[in-house]
Formats: sequence, C-alpha cells, structure tokens
Amino acid sequence: MQRVADRAGVDLLHVKGPATAEFLRANRHRSSDVDVLVRPGHVERLLAALQENGWALFTDFEEGSPFGHAANLRHATWSFVDVHRHLPGPLVDAETVFDRLWRDREAALIAHRPCAVPSLPGQVLVQVTHAARSHASERAEAWDHCDDDLRRKVRALADELAAGTALAAGIGELARHRDAPDFALWRFWSSPDGDRVDEWMARIRSASGVRAKLAVLRRALPVNRTHLALRLGREPRHGEVLREQFARIQLALAQLGRRWGGRR
Repeated sequence: MQRVADRAGVDLLHVKGPATAEFLRANRHRSSDVDVLVRPGHVERLLAALQENGWALFTDFEEGSPFGHAANLRHATWSFVDVHRHLPGPLVDAETVFDRLWRDREAALIAHRPCAVPSLPGQVLVQVTHAARSHASERAEAWDHCDDDLRRKVRALADELAAGTALAAGIGELARHRDAPDFALWRFWSSPDGDRVDEWMARIRSASGVRAKLAVLRRALPVNRTHLALRLGREPRHGEVLREQFARIQLALAQLGRRWGGRR
C-alpha cells in the first residue's frame, strides 16, 4: 500500500493493526486486511492507482459501512484493503481531521518499509473509537495501556476534533455526554443490544439539520445490493432484490409494531 501511495503521490496514514505501537496492544495482533486513512483530496487518485495495480472494488463507501467512511478492495494475491476517506467519531470535517493527524505523524516500520502512522494520541483515539462501534465486543485496549500523560493528550486531541462522544463511548464514560448531538448514535454502537430500528433512529437523531435527516431516511429502506450479493455468492436477480426489499419493509414494520405495542 505504501509503495502504491508513494508512486501515485498520495498522502495516507496506516491505522490500526501493526500501525499501532506494540505497547498499546495486549497481544500480538494478527491482521486480515490493511486499513489506511487517505487525504480526502487524494481518495480518487488512490483508488485509481490501486485498480491499476490489480485491486478491484469490493464494496464502495456508501455500501461498505453505516458511516460511509471506508471502501473495501480485494486482490487475487494480496490482502483486502480498507480505504478510509474519514474516521467515524470526529464531527469536524474530514480534511481538518487528516491535516491534524498528518501534522503529528510518525514513521513505523511495517513489512520492512517506513510507513506514516498517527502519533501515539492519534493511534489511541483511532483504536478506542473503533472499539466504541463494536457493540461491546471489543475492548479499548490501547486506552488500558496508556499512562496518565498520554490519556490527557488523547482527550485533548478528541476535544480538538470534536470526537469526545465517540471516545467516551469507548472508555465507558458515555453517560457524561447525554446532551451531545451524536449521543444516540454512539449509545447504539457501543451497546450490545439494539436492532435496525434503533440504529436508524439513532442515525436520524444524530444527523445535523433537516436535510441530513431526510438523507438518512432515504437510505434506510433500500436493499444493499452488495450485501445481498455477498450472501447469495453471486449478483442478485431482479426478483430476489424485490423479495429482499419486501422482507426488509416487513421486518421494519414488525419491529416498530413490537416497540409501539410494548409502550402501550
């Protein structure tokens, strides 16, 4: 990835996995893919360079995650690659986040090649906010291994990037952020419970402004064709998409009915 980026003139930061300092990890980490955060203005350039080097788009940004933050590419020989155009958590714009992390970047030797990685506070913030959206299945182990000085620096960075709610969700302090605009979203992602209705309600509540809320609603019900193709092992037929759409609407109505019935 670093070789492709260097040749294409792309600024990227390696994140998570081997890009995290060893003392911030409880055990030796085994990675199944490569995660990179790319300068937003260089995303299209990197995607083109990857495809020229044999990678193929597997899931695009909108279909790849509920946060719309990463596209996934696969290669016949090499690992999967997650190309992040922004990080879930910060509320400031993606360009500002990248510039801030890029400014304090460090070099780490990965696969015998110097690679740009975030500073230690940046590494901790990335790992903790990643754990915060795991529905309590992952621990914020990087935070557990921080001393008091490093924790202060992580909190300061989170405040600077408006990522305090996401950080709090990862370290068990979310209750202190009940008035935050993104509280509902991180309560859902950091909780082991919840269904699709909870997710979409949280996303609507956390969207800023009427236009953003309507955009979330427009994305709520249509079938994710990529995920359906992964489940089927092939491209879905028109009738299969229609059946999936009908089932999706039925499920949403059933979940809403159970919720309203319980409240009555």
